[in-house]
Amino acid sequence: MYNIYIANIPFDDSNQSKFRPALLIDVGENTAVVYKITSKYQNKSDRVKDFYYTIMNWKDAHLRKPSYVDVHKTYRLPQSIVFKHRPIGMLSEFDVIALFDFANNYLNDLNKEH
Repeated sequence: MYNIYIANIPFDDSNQSKFRPALLIDVGENTAVVYKITSKYQNKSDRVKDFYYTIMNWKDAHLRKPSYVDVHKTYRLPQSIVFKHRPIGMLSEFDVIALFDFANNYLNDLNKEH
């Protein structure tokens, strides 16, 4: 778990998609559940930045540049697509623990708003 794959992730606001790094967080019967990883951060709104976890050990994870895990949405993708190729990297233990603390805090804050 917590391997990083290159997967075709759909955009939230269109019918298009993009091959990008994706963090595997769970495996179902036929699906893989992932968070998308992005390197785009600077031009995002503060609201969007609120749900981007900064990967501290991005080089160790074999990412090319500083990157962020977007925790606002999980994506369920067919295993056949995600596991078609070997993983490109893996989050460090530090980043796994920090990411899930971050995601839990995000979800708790979200629940308080509703």
